[in-house]
Amino acid sequence: MTDDELLELYERTVDEVYRYASRLTGGNRTAADELVQETYLGLLRRVRAGNAEAVDVGWLIVSCRHRFLDQIKRDERSRARELRVAERPATDDGSGRATEALAELPAEHRAALVLRYVDDLPVADVARAMRRSVHATESLLTRARASLRVVLTRGAN
Repeated sequence: MTDDELLELYERTVDEVYRYASRLTGGNRTAADELVQETYLGLLRRVRAGNAEAVDVGWLIVSCRHRFLDQIKRDERSRARELRVAERPATDDGSGRATEALAELPAEHRAALVLRYVDDLPVADVARAMRRSVHATESLLTRARASLRVVLTRGAN
């Protein structure tokens, strides 16, 4: 798909995609604008990567829907994290020591543990974020937990 074809597709479909995004967001113009922008940026990335077969308004609407649903999931995880933090007692819960222990780990171990247990992402999402297979990520998490245990045990003595 050439840049001219991409521009023509945008001009031909943007109104319909925006109407759909507006419905998804309950008429929130800012959220709808961002959703439409993310949808077309996703298309642009796809075209630049050489993968733009059969792109039409239907594809754009499905892409918009997926982006909206992904945002809902991220928002739910964020709210759940905030609730967990808010429900913790004000006393020292050891999180300072955990943060110090994480700082001693290799960056890859630290990232895997934070994505999995702080951000509460499923292993498949951690794998995707770290650009690894699920199996490699499970192995990395096993090694990271073992390393963290060693650091925490060493600090407790």
